[in-house]
Amino acid sequence: MNDVASITMAEVRAEPVPDRPGYGYLQSIHERMFGDLVPGIAARIRDVDVQATGTGIPYCRPEYIDANLATLFGKLEREDYLTGLDADTFADRLADRWGELSAIHPYRDGNTRSQSTYVSAIAGRAGHPIDWERVDVDELRTARLYAVAGNDRPLADYLRTHLVAANRDGHHDERELGEFEREDREMMRGAGIDPDAPSSGTRSERMDPWPSLPEQSRDRGDLER
Repeated sequence: MNDVASITMAEVRAEPVPDRPGYGYLQSIHERMFGDLVPGIAARIRDVDVQATGTGIPYCRPEYIDANLATLFGKLEREDYLTGLDADTFADRLADRWGELSAIHPYRDGNTRSQSTYVSAIAGRAGHPIDWERVDVDELRTARLYAVAGNDRPLADYLRTHLVAANRDGHHDERELGEFEREDREMMRGAGIDPDAPSSGTRSERMDPWPSLPEQSRDRGDLER
């Protein structure tokens, strides 16, 4: 399953990001990762209570997931998915939004992998790509758990120090970005995938449209109800 998730992440990073990468985009990523392996849960909102493994920290109750997703992605839409921000502000805002998404934990499994792929896409779209080669999985998980509990600062600080360095003129180092692209293409070739072949689609046509839900303010107290 990890191999499939890694290949999907490489594919997504090699594809154009949709103009409006809303919830349907995250949903399509999850389906691509897990649709063939565990079709019963792929891209489906969970209907059971779950906790962060080994911590006892509860995630959002199932009955609040849809409304909280609507609120979160409504914010992202209004913010143009975090574009137009300097690196420090971007790290702060991404930590807040990823903290909310981590707390919602919409799927029964595969949340970290699908969210990381989604976050990578919107970070690149916003001009602040994440240097995943330097990311420590355990450190990132700890920072995200703090965010789930309502403290975004550790995650913001971690993200800030793991963005691809920008030159003084605001343009990212093309050499570093080129290395990431080459690594992705090599991973795809190793899995027997032609990186230059037309994609089957960045937005899944099998997805139901994102429902129109009333927006409500999101309170992480919902997690403990």
